[in-house]
Amino acid sequence: MCMRLAQIIAISLACVEMASAGENVVLVHGLNMDGSAWHKVHKRLTSKGYDVTVVQMPMTSIQEDVAAVNRVIDMQDGPVTLVGHSYGGMVISQAGMSPKVQALVYIAAFQPEVGESLGYLNTSMPAELPQEAIRVSKDGYYVVARDAWITYVANGLTKSEAVYTADFQSPANTSIFSYQAELAAWKHKPHWSLIANDDLTITPELQRMMSKRSKAKTSIVEGGHLLPISHSEEVAAVIESAASFVE
Repeated sequence: MCMRLAQIIAISLACVEMASAGENVVLVHGLNMDGSAWHKVHKRLTSKGYDVTVVQMPMTSIQEDVAAVNRVIDMQDGPVTLVGHSYGGMVISQAGMSPKVQALVYIAAFQPEVGESLGYLNTSMPAELPQEAIRVSKDGYYVVARDAWITYVANGLTKSEAVYTADFQSPANTSIFSYQAELAAWKHKPHWSLIANDDLTITPELQRMMSKRSKAKTSIVEGGHLLPISHSEEVAAVIESAASFVE
């Protein structure tokens, strides 16, 4: 089922006026980002009473990123709504099997099937981000060239936000792209998906395919890849809808 954001926001406002104490939300950022990407969403959720924890992943390997998320999940007191943006979708699909996780939310994110890698998914429906924009260090870490990041990753942000996100990139290990998913937590947990319809980094077509395949409760927003920054209200609304199903 696919819903436009006006509907999903109306539902979240009707169902979730104020979170109950102990309603835990864990936020997982994407590649080359850090937890500050969730600042606006964090502010919206905490103002409604949610206990929000933002994971800081090292991006040295997917195993270490999953371990970082599991560490945060284990520290939560009670059930968790686990949210991933972009690459964070791969991570929550591996970490989401924890018994504490009762709902998954994918924000312009990968929803891999077991055996699929980010590299495979990206090449199956290539995005507009040019490969020559990827700058790789001698020890195997990469960032995106500044101008390309502003154009293809940060489209939809204000100029100052786009420049800032380009300049605060954290290098990520290229081995992450070849890791084949060992788990698909979305097969076992209720899950929601928010598709970025103007995304130039993960194509909207790929997002729709993965969401349809996983049978996610899906909504769409007319925005670029960095929805947690550009569309924090809509992102928070989807998270609230998911959290309302957590007991």
